[in-house]
Amino acid sequence: MKISVIDPITAAWNHMVRILFKPFAFKKWLALGFCAFLAQCGEQGGIHSNSFSNQSTGNSFEEGKVWIDANFGLFLAILLTGVGIIILVSLLITWLSSRGKFMLLDDIVKNRDAIKEPWNEYKTEGNSLFLFSVVTGLALFFGLALIGGLATLIALPDIQNETFSTSAITAIVVGGPLLFLYILACIAFSFIVKVLMVPAMYLKRVRAIQGWKIAWSQLFKGHVGSSILLLLMMFLLAIGSSTVAMFTICATCCIAALPYVSSVVLLPITVFFVCYALCYIQQFGDEWTFFKSMCRYCNYDLEGLDEGSICPECGK
Repeated sequence: MKISVIDPITAAWNHMVRILFKPFAFKKWLALGFCAFLAQCGEQGGIHSNSFSNQSTGNSFEEGKVWIDANFGLFLAILLTGVGIIILVSLLITWLSSRGKFMLLDDIVKNRDAIKEPWNEYKTEGNSLFLFSVVTGLALFFGLALIGGLATLIALPDIQNETFSTSAITAIVVGGPLLFLYILACIAFSFIVKVLMVPAMYLKRVRAIQGWKIAWSQLFKGHVGSSILLLLMMFLLAIGSSTVAMFTICATCCIAALPYVSSVVLLPITVFFVCYALCYIQQFGDEWTFFKSMCRYCNYDLEGLDEGSICPECGK
């Protein structure tokens, strides 16, 4: 089975144009933008600045240390409360994102602007993805902590002596490759989950664990080369789309960078990438058809043709 990462680009573009511009409906853009906003919760970074001088930072640190020593109980209560709030907010964002991914998928596949229907219909899949994300997130966190702890343990003699010698160099030699492998594993894992597993869960109506097994065995294993090419192609396309996004943000005086507004303004980019992943997966056979009335190779409308007919547009 020949799996291409080039052919789905045209099909994805045609699907994006059909969904968003044929015809153009502002209400539909607002609804799809809301679904995209939920799906991308917690995945967009921000711009941070550091404008504190060393002197003010040092003075603040000393004052803070004195205050903590004098009010340790209150400090501990504030710290625990803050950590608890951060954890709860993170869980809420992850849950909304998990549910939003299926809302966006469903609206794109069915070419509609529904919000309530997919929210309720894919409740089981969304909640399952949420639990899967929490558990795997904790596992990845402890994996990173393990690498950091190992490197720190190796370098401990130099840390205690405040020197940089054999122990520190050994920690870098051991921890560096482990960190590099960890980053590669995280990229591969995130790619499989977002690009392959979630669509598999949506189409097969299964929970996260089963969706992972299906995505791994049917879409990734045995097609590692194609998957790597897909990841690289999406990276290249992301560079181009990022350029367009930055130009749009600058042209709108950063209004397009506001939460939700960015999801609406940059909706064609989001829809294209979702369609690109779906069109790639559709090459694995009829059981992986998302856009049922469209040719999975060129987006030609097959409505009215007999089942199994050759596409008159591309001949496939």
